[in-house]
Amino acid sequence: MQPNIKTGITFGIIGGLLTFLFGGWSVAVIGCFMGIGLGLGFGGRIEKSTPFNMAKEASKPGFTAAGVLLIVSLIQNFVIQGLIGKSQAELNTFIFSNLIAFLGSAGLTCLVVSFGGYDKKKEQTYKLALLAAVVIAFPFVDNFTELRWTAQIIFALIFVILGLGLNIVVGYAGLLDLGYAAFFAIGAYTTGILSSPVHNTEWNFWLVIWIAAAMAGLWGLMLGAPTLPLRGDYLAIVTLGFGEIVPVLFKNLIDVTIKEPLTCWILPLFRIQTTCITFFEHADLTLGEKGISPIGRPYLPIIGEFESSKPITWYFLIVALILLSVFIINRLRDSRLGRAWMAIREDELAAAQMGIDPVKTKLAAFAMGAMFSGFAGAFYAAYIRGIFPSVFDFSASIIILCVVILGGIGNINGVIVGGLVLMTADRLFLPALKDFLTALLTHTVLPSISNPAVQAAVSANANPILYRFLLFGLTLVIMMAVRPEGLIPNAQVRAELHANEEKKG
Repeated sequence: MQPNIKTGITFGIIGGLLTFLFGGWSVAVIGCFMGIGLGLGFGGRIEKSTPFNMAKEASKPGFTAAGVLLIVSLIQNFVIQGLIGKSQAELNTFIFSNLIAFLGSAGLTCLVVSFGGYDKKKEQTYKLALLAAVVIAFPFVDNFTELRWTAQIIFALIFVILGLGLNIVVGYAGLLDLGYAAFFAIGAYTTGILSSPVHNTEWNFWLVIWIAAAMAGLWGLMLGAPTLPLRGDYLAIVTLGFGEIVPVLFKNLIDVTIKEPLTCWILPLFRIQTTCITFFEHADLTLGEKGISPIGRPYLPIIGEFESSKPITWYFLIVALILLSVFIINRLRDSRLGRAWMAIREDELAAAQMGIDPVKTKLAAFAMGAMFSGFAGAFYAAYIRGIFPSVFDFSASIIILCVVILGGIGNINGVIVGGLVLMTADRLFLPALKDFLTALLTHTVLPSISNPAVQAAVSANANPILYRFLLFGLTLVIMMAVRPEGLIPNAQVRAELHANEEKKG
């Protein structure tokens, strides 16, 4: 069997299995995404030619994947739906969704591959135009099909911003940070304190988000200053400690008194009588374990106040923040500071000998990386309209680091893909798999078990969400063994990791 056909069959089976979890219109959306992914992955294997010839060459795997997807979709609708106790989709819905899936999968594969027949500039322009069309159309398609994926995609995009910020510290500057969720918490709590009715400080969100970013950046400097002499494992331990301290600090800021030191302490030492200026007295800033809720939300004149029931507005806001972040990070990477970060990453001693100031460079990396975490924290706090200290524990820092490693250290596109893959698996596919397995067991295995205790144990443990960290760990182990440079690697990192293979070749 030709490798191209095998690739098409593999994509078709994966896309078809995903339709088992959602059913209905999901086959159309998955088919279109599958076509784009297959086109991007297959395009580099075809010898450059005219757009028509390249599209013709891609038609084999494209139509193979579309055909396999259609077959699996038929099995899902007419066999699997009955096994899990659900009714089959309406005939009109089934026909139109599968027709769109077939044409979208095959057509988009050929279209994306055909872009490679143009010069480099046109190819990039066409791919960006297609990407923009997909990003803009997605929430409206999701609303029409009633799949309700947009809300979960928004959470994935929050972690994309966090990954982009951490990529500055880990990917560009080479500084291992295991406490990055602390800056996420700082941005979120700054937003909560400044824009919550609980504190009677309902500041405008569009101002608060910049204050949250600045506050996170300031704490980034405070973390970076004492860690300047440290490298490797020692730096990781210090950042880990910082990440553990910050959530505990926010839990305990429930009785805060802040007085102006000159009038309250210094002048009285010299027996100068003056009025003590008190800023806060027994103030409950964070409400401890209860968290801060509600929190103010963005407002725009035409749209009004953003609401949870209308995720489209939130979706476009987070997309705008990602575009802003990518623009700023791209400019930083290509700047003198960005080149200094990479020099520090490769060899700090050699960089210092070449005139790079390690102190300023490291501090800038911590501060700039933390600022993007502040953006994400402000958005997160406003989106869920509440913040709780348990969200910002050590596991959050590890997940953000996994986003960077899985996507590709030092590569912006890789971090975006890594965040989407990891967090959609966590927020979208694992809950859907749980519901699917629950329904399947309820209608097949559980009725045949007579012992109620065994039945309850089987039902309780057939929940993939319980094993999410096990699945994350297995994914990372497999990635490190098979593709240690990540899904979309940085060229330099990939060359370093595969240097021995090239020497043997």
